[in-house]
Amino acid sequence: MVSFIIWMVVFCVSSAISITLVGDRNLISGNLLNPENMLKLIFNWKFMTAMLFAVFSRLSFIMINNSLLKIPRLALASTSITTFATSISLIFVLAANYYFLGERLNPHQLIGAGVVLLGIVLMTK
Repeated sequence: MVSFIIWMVVFCVSSAISITLVGDRNLISGNLLNPENMLKLIFNWKFMTAMLFAVFSRLSFIMINNSLLKIPRLALASTSITTFATSISLIFVLAANYYFLGERLNPHQLIGAGVVLLGIVLMTK
């Protein structure tokens, strides 16, 4: 269970970093269908860093699933549980966007975050 929790944190943090870096409005504004603008995006350090974190996020997803396979009572539904459990990364993304991009959370988002956390607790009990 410890490795599951560690890989969950790694997944959540790497996903949040990836999404927050690509969420920079200066990076994604403008006409991205223009080839010149698309090349500027692709070779931007924020975009390249975000893609590295996205790959790391996918690898940690595999490790989460692998760690669940080692828990007998969760092994038969490991992929399903992993899919639901990684929903917690949305809370990390909301928090990162709040702190780094200045986006504000509304009551619906806070309630949704609570529902996700409750669901994770119920799924892993």
